[in-house]
Amino acid sequence: MTRNDSGKTTLNTSYFLGVLTSVAISTAYRPYWTRSASATFKTFGSTIGSDAGINILHEFAPGVRQMIKRRAPKFVSRIEERVANDQTLSDVTTPSK
Repeated sequence: MTRNDSGKTTLNTSYFLGVLTSVAISTAYRPYWTRSASATFKTFGSTIGSDAGINILHEFAPGVRQMIKRRAPKFVSRIEERVANDQTLSDVTTPSK
């Protein structure tokens, strides 16, 4: 879903047409005996599904990461602090170009 120029929520047709076009073009490069409309639409569906999954991951990853950090043993958090400190020190000591 997206918003149009007037601010109303609408279906993002340009996204769907873009994905369908790219899937159709990639299908056109396959040998003729492996091309089919069903394969094209299966790939289209899996692309839409993976994009939706990635969006959900981006939405909820910080909360999941925070929940995992709270339940992690103390030695894991100490290792994480050391790694973060080492990266900070290397950023400070590395000369800029």
